[in-house]
Amino acid sequence: MWEEALDAIGLSSKSRSRVFKLPFRERIDLFIVFLIVISSIFIIIISVYFRIFYLWAEFLHSNTFLRISTYPLIISGVIVLGGTVFRTIIWFRYKPQTIEPEEKVRWPFVSVIIPALNEEELIRKSIDSIFASNYPRNRLEVICINDGSTDSTFLYMRKAKQKYVEDLKVINFKENLGKRKALYVGFKKSKGEIIVTVDSDSKIGRSAIRNLVIPLIKDKSTGAVAGRVAVLNEKENFLTRMLSIRYSISFDFGRAYQSVYGAVFCCPGALTAYRKSLLQRFIHEWVNQKFLNTPCTYGEDRALTTNILKKGYMTRYQSNAVVYTRVPSRFGQMCKMYLRWARSYIRESILFARFMFSRYRTKHRILPILDFLSLNFLHPIHIFSLSIITYSFLVNPLFILRHLTLLIILSFFLSLYYLRTNKSPVFLYGIPYGIIAALCLWWIVPVAAFSMKNQSWLTR
Repeated sequence: MWEEALDAIGLSSKSRSRVFKLPFRERIDLFIVFLIVISSIFIIIISVYFRIFYLWAEFLHSNTFLRISTYPLIISGVIVLGGTVFRTIIWFRYKPQTIEPEEKVRWPFVSVIIPALNEEELIRKSIDSIFASNYPRNRLEVICINDGSTDSTFLYMRKAKQKYVEDLKVINFKENLGKRKALYVGFKKSKGEIIVTVDSDSKIGRSAIRNLVIPLIKDKSTGAVAGRVAVLNEKENFLTRMLSIRYSISFDFGRAYQSVYGAVFCCPGALTAYRKSLLQRFIHEWVNQKFLNTPCTYGEDRALTTNILKKGYMTRYQSNAVVYTRVPSRFGQMCKMYLRWARSYIRESILFARFMFSRYRTKHRILPILDFLSLNFLHPIHIFSLSIITYSFLVNPLFILRHLTLLIILSFFLSLYYLRTNKSPVFLYGIPYGIIAALCLWWIVPVAAFSMKNQSWLTR
């Protein structure tokens, strides 16, 4: 259903878009605004009914330490609320770029690179999905790199090679050298003007490549374009359904509003298009990247994005370029994935902070700074607030029930962002995810910060 909708967007005429698409989108936007307003009023009503504000005021004045804590809590609340409003306003301005039927386009030659390690189950499906795309076949090559797999991954690559012949290149590493080196070799062997990376456990939508390169064609200041990562195994269990909501909000909200001012902070390795001429300017430095005198083995996609931003180029997001990827189906696997992401997030945030106040590009420098500071302020707020709530539970155990009620409502409020692009009741899975994230995943960033030198992949 999603892919059919995307194909319709890509092929619809200009007149039809005016008649049907825009009014419908405007109605959806009004509906979402209505839900957000109603939810905000509902939160206030619940807070008053359960006397949460009164109990908080009474609790925070119970001793000197808590009285002092009142001020940072109020400041934090204002910053979080202001940041949410700021992002939402920008988010409503986002729209993926398309090619109108009357536009003449010279489609660039594209090299799709797929590094793979022990992905015998999905590698062939991943390759087939690329060749099934509607991108001009004579403007496309695929390069697969077997990174020392110990299963039948290389065998499936060779079988695919027999089918696609010269359109598919297969490179075999006899031992595991890491995803970063596999990508580096693929970059070096590629012939395309545009490089597209695809994860080996993923399948791309039919229009993904075509839609992904449009911003690169239309704007020479764009250096990379992120695709939309959806969950391939969404219906596997309760956790994968929750992660599907998390992924959707992360891309269709987070990267969408960042795309408006051209600073998507992480273009995912699962599906991103890069301008090759730009990659060539820093690729050697990237493949040999070290942090705290330790070689970097993961977070290669975020590192590429940081380098592109540093060179003064824009990074964009295309919600109509979709890739379906497998996500962890067990809680322990999810935590390990988040821990790896958090380490690369901290590393690249430090590197971005070193140049974000400089004149690294000519426009749109203020909004990335405000967003960066606001996002990074959330982590200490989360830990500080959770510690106060834990203390309140020790003082008055029943107090936590009122907090839990408010947390459920806030999780519902945040899940509403899912409805703008996915009109489905499954957005309700965002409520339990919000509770789990608030109560069970607070430790991810602190642990990542104290284990930055640990370069193990964790999920392999």
